[in-house]
Amino acid sequence: MPSFEELRRKLAHFYSARTVDTGLGAEIHTVTFQPLRKRANQDRLVMHQLNIHGQEWLLLAVCDGHGGATTAKYTASHLPSRILSALQHITDTHMEGRPDRESVLEKFDFISSELARCIKDFDRELGYVVQTVCPAPSQLSAKQARRIVWEYPDALQRAYAGTTLAAAVVNLHHRFMWTMNVGDSTLALSTVDENGKRSAHELCVRHSPERDDTLKVHAGEAIIQHGRVLGSLAVTRAIGDFAFKLPVDYSYRLFRLLSAEFGTQTLRDSVLERIRSPPYITADPFVQFIDLEAFWEQQPVLMIFTDGVDKLLNRSRYYFNAWSKPRDIIEPARAVAVLLQDDVDKSVEELLGFSVDPRWSGDLHNRALDVLGNLVGGTDTRILQMVMDQDLLADRTAYPSLHIDDTSIVICSFADPPSPSQTS
Repeated sequence: MPSFEELRRKLAHFYSARTVDTGLGAEIHTVTFQPLRKRANQDRLVMHQLNIHGQEWLLLAVCDGHGGATTAKYTASHLPSRILSALQHITDTHMEGRPDRESVLEKFDFISSELARCIKDFDRELGYVVQTVCPAPSQLSAKQARRIVWEYPDALQRAYAGTTLAAAVVNLHHRFMWTMNVGDSTLALSTVDENGKRSAHELCVRHSPERDDTLKVHAGEAIIQHGRVLGSLAVTRAIGDFAFKLPVDYSYRLFRLLSAEFGTQTLRDSVLERIRSPPYITADPFVQFIDLEAFWEQQPVLMIFTDGVDKLLNRSRYYFNAWSKPRDIIEPARAVAVLLQDDVDKSVEELLGFSVDPRWSGDLHNRALDVLGNLVGGTDTRILQMVMDQDLLADRTAYPSLHIDDTSIVICSFADPPSPSQTS
């Protein structure tokens, strides 16, 4: 049996981790993970430091792609500049070029609505490009459709694939934050109580079929099947996924050709047959404003992670531990917060079914990796071996199957920046 140290080194082949100390009162730790070699990780991470009229901001996000990584990659690459432009415009036109606490507190609702509009406009443009290059899909011949697919493959694939978004913009100077989410990834703020224990406060609304009531407008159709939109999509809000937003002729005439021409994930006939009156989903984000100043003495930590964390906690552990009970649901945000504590919480170990190490990442000192390592097996060498077994991971016929979703985590801790005397 390989040792824990050997397995920890081997696991490094399947994740990418990064640590950044901004020097401005924030330290950022990230990790993204997919253990099945033949499956490309479709998650994308965003980590930018912004300077807006002399004030330092952070933009942090995870994009959980599905149907390919195209939309997640495009969103991670292009949405940050849109958000930066929106913040600069708000600062210039509504705050005389330099926001102070009073003006932000007066206008935080307006800023929230502008950030929401920025995300909705970004998504709308993905579909608008498709409608521009093909305004009348029902009139296309097969030859014309193939020509459009070959001339505009990137635009079509960006619109066809999809991504969730969980993002935060933080003003480090005034300690303000806005969180934004579309889909089922999580944003939460962890703080420490007087006993040194960490708790979690969720800053998002998960847009999943069982939680989102936006589909009531389609009451005459069987929209939710097997817990998914039209039996296919696991979220009710996403960027992209225009097969569920545009008229069905775009799917029949264009999107379904992407599979044959470029190997894009197939749009199944069983889904096409159910598309009658789109749109079925939107990209309307949930946006929330948080005054971090109120939490500053409680060692605040921002946690952003994809639903791969949820699945590790409440699906994969049934494979690892046959004695786990379905009723023992673990709240992901609370679990991540507890795993960030310096001391081991025995209650979490009991629910996971194995021992954990608060400093799992060792010399890397990466808190996001500490959380991931403890989610995929902690110090249990048997389970760590299992999560890297390519045959087990690829076998989707077994029940339960050891399918591990792409998993990405961003951990950002806040504290007062060091004084000049401390850095000299």
